[in-house]
Amino acid sequence: MDASRLDTWYLQLTDRCTNACPHCFSSCGPAGAGVVPFAQARKWIHHMAAVAARRIVFTGGEPFLYFPLLRNLVHEARTRGLEPAVWTNGYWITGLEEFRLALRYLADVGLKHLLLSEDAFHGAQPFVAFLDRLPSAAEALGVALRFARISPKDPPAPPDYLFADHHVTEGPVMFRGRAATECVAHQARWKLDDFDACPFLDFKAPRSLFIDFRGRIHICPGIPLADLTVISLKKFFAEFDLERHPVARAIAAGGPRRLAADFGLHDEAGFVDFCHACWELRARLSRVQNLDSPAPERLNPV
Repeated sequence: MDASRLDTWYLQLTDRCTNACPHCFSSCGPAGAGVVPFAQARKWIHHMAAVAARRIVFTGGEPFLYFPLLRNLVHEARTRGLEPAVWTNGYWITGLEEFRLALRYLADVGLKHLLLSEDAFHGAQPFVAFLDRLPSAAEALGVALRFARISPKDPPAPPDYLFADHHVTEGPVMFRGRAATECVAHQARWKLDDFDACPFLDFKAPRSLFIDFRGRIHICPGIPLADLTVISLKKFFAEFDLERHPVARAIAAGGPRRLAADFGLHDEAGFVDFCHACWELRARLSRVQNLDSPAPERLNPV
């Protein structure tokens, strides 16, 4: 796998969150109990820096729920030459001064970017009254604040090829994770033949990679390619072979339509978009194979 185009690492610290948003791609919520051990995350960060010293986004769940862990990992990433960012729902921003105080602890150890979710999916948020003052307060601390605003999809709108990549922070919801079940009820559906490619992924030279709190590395959340608790990140890049991952290989070759053909799956009611088709087909295959992940390929330690 070529790391030359890689510009963003996503590291999920936990699946615990203050909310259980209907559109959450990793299906996190208050019942989440997983959290990455510091020593393990530190090791992955060191390997990330060796492979591609790019931006790293700490995400969840809600990473601020484990603030000491978050602060130490931001510092570790910065000292290794990565550019740290944190993605949060802002539950902790109860006042402008509270925002400055919490953010200062992260800015002091190298935080450069903050992604703040602010949209209808997240409901009433405590910072709405002073929302317009947050960017300048963050800038004064040397942190660039960007809002993540996901909107509902117009029910009759066709699948959209216009996403910049598959980790969008703006635009219509992508129907994967919890959204694949909770956000599809009133959406128009399209035939499987309409989904003959993945418009978001490049398996040979990805733009971003996602590491979940268990240590599985995904090219898209839900499509794990290896287990980093048994293989090093450097070895993964050096020896990755798409042919050894039949599900990923099918998606790369012909999107959800090829996935269905290769595994004998059938289009029953149609799908809302590319992500919904991919997620639902993999979930069906997972149930057939009795796996605990919506991505049915066996993780190969290489």
